[in-house]
Amino acid sequence: MRRQVAPGGEVKPETVAAEKKGRSGIVWLLIVLALGISIGILLSLFAQVRFIGPGPPPPPNTLEPVLTLRVIVSTTSVALLIALIVVYLRMYAETKANFAAGIVVVLFALLLHSLISYPLLVVRMGSITVGAGEFLSTADIFMVVAYAILLYLSLE
Repeated sequence: MRRQVAPGGEVKPETVAAEKKGRSGIVWLLIVLALGISIGILLSLFAQVRFIGPGPPPPPNTLEPVLTLRVIVSTTSVALLIALIVVYLRMYAETKANFAAGIVVVLFALLLHSLISYPLLVVRMGSITVGAGEFLSTADIFMVVAYAILLYLSLE
């Protein structure tokens, strides 16, 4: 962002405020990402999954690496969606704009989808697709990147 300078060589106050707001958006984004990743790691460490299949079972309280990655990415996705819902609820409270209300409805639907398809819940219910595990993790990573970009742009 270019700083706007007043005729006397002073930086305009609105430029400084915009720069601070941009930095606080990055800080909040990093905090939400750190929380999502941390909670995902903790959940994957303490998850207990029943092993069904040929061969020796894995050590207790461990998940397969692909499932661990999916738990971390899905938890980060849920954290970002919750943050986005909070941002747009605040925006709706301030502006009463129908667009903000519509965004909240869509984000809430995406949050429900993320929770219903949460890897540990799906494993607990007894069915999970293993064949396309890496592909699904890649798709989840793209979703997290999209949510992170939307959160950053929403906080500007």
